[in-house]
Amino acid sequence: MRSLLDKLYLAAGALSGLCIIAICCIILARVIGRWIGIEVPSSDDFAGFLLAAASFLGLAYTFRQGGHIRVSLFTSRLSAVAHRWIEKVILSLGCVLIIYLSWQLVYMTYESHLFEELSSGYVPVPLWIVQLPLALGMIIFSVAVIDQTCGCLFFGEELPKSEEEELADSAPIELTDVDKPLQMESQA
Repeated sequence: MRSLLDKLYLAAGALSGLCIIAICCIILARVIGRWIGIEVPSSDDFAGFLLAAASFLGLAYTFRQGGHIRVSLFTSRLSAVAHRWIEKVILSLGCVLIIYLSWQLVYMTYESHLFEELSSGYVPVPLWIVQLPLALGMIIFSVAVIDQTCGCLFFGEELPKSEEEELADSAPIELTDVDKPLQMESQA
């Protein structure tokens, strides 16, 4: 099950990367089009749609890699037991909020399809097509958060740490070592 979920998160991250590449291609086409006198219709709209898709599809992969910004100023000062307890509470609350947001995005996509809403750009696009990657990305993100919450609550797993957090935890920074090169430079 773990490898299947990791492949799901990786696939969503890869789709997010493809959206970023598509944005670059659209902008490049627009720039080259200006040079040769061709207008690329609704390029701003499509770049915006792809940016939203890339953002939402990349959430789960980034979460599992420890890439989301966390403010640990408060929790880093807690004892290990208190830190684990706070982490469990926050993950549980996060699950509830993310599941609610997923539901609302799916419902919004369904309503857009039901009412046949179109984008307001030069090239009209059915909004449900634009909103589908957002809903899909949020569903995958909610699976990732539920996965992490279950791992934390029942198996004692910790949240994944970013490279910077790993580095900060591996060796404390001593301020006395930082001051020595400055003193040596001022003496010279």
